[in-house]
Amino acid sequence: MKMKRLTPLISLLMTLFLAMPLLAASPRGTGGVAGGKIGIVDMQRVLRESKNARNIRAAFLKDVERKQANIRAKEGEVRKLEEEFNRLAPEAYEERKKKADHLKIEARNLQHLREDAEGELKRRDAEVTKKTIEEIMQVIRNYARSERFTLIIDRMAVITADEGVDVSERIIKLYDAQKK
Repeated sequence: MKMKRLTPLISLLMTLFLAMPLLAASPRGTGGVAGGKIGIVDMQRVLRESKNARNIRAAFLKDVERKQANIRAKEGEVRKLEEEFNRLAPEAYEERKKKADHLKIEARNLQHLREDAEGELKRRDAEVTKKTIEEIMQVIRNYARSERFTLIIDRMAVITADEGVDVSERIIKLYDAQKK
């Protein structure tokens, strides 16, 4: 019975003991706790402002534009077939049937082209974004190691912080200094 009453007390003491290093006050402006440094990086800003990230995005958008141009060309062909069909005399049953069948097939092909392009572009967007983020994360890891950071957190996970701990600008410069 006594053990049940002691369990919450032991848990509280263990928690306080483990949290002691985190509760120790660090000098203001050092961005560190208990002898370590903490940094914050704004990944959205890095993705938005980095020349490398913008170049990768621009190349992806060129591919999107090429696919859209291909779809617009196919749409033009389908419209042309519709116009030809509409110009046929109502009495030309055989020719109207052939044109209607051909138009239906081409409209279906256009729809498949749109769906395939959309799926491929979504997949490629995810791949490009993932690859870019992985490259940036490697830069952040290298920077943290070289500058002896204990912890670097994404800005979105932080409610408030001293601007002195934001390393986003440095990460952008390091990432842009890489290849590409």
